[in-house]
Amino acid sequence: MDPRPYQIVLDTNVLISGLRSSQGASYKLLTLLNDPRWELNLSIALVFEYEAILKRE
Repeated sequence: MDPRPYQIVLDTNVLISGLRSSQGASYKLLTLLNDPRWELNLSIALVFEYEAILKRE
């Protein structure tokens, strides 16, 4: 078995959906972030996008 974790990037829509509901595929993807087999990849631009979307009402 390959010991390297799977590399993932969460789309903003997945992040929002997963935070709003504990059901569905988006939430399941968020729960994978605690699993060492998965590694979240972020960029500064993506973090700014997350921040802008999460600050909206």
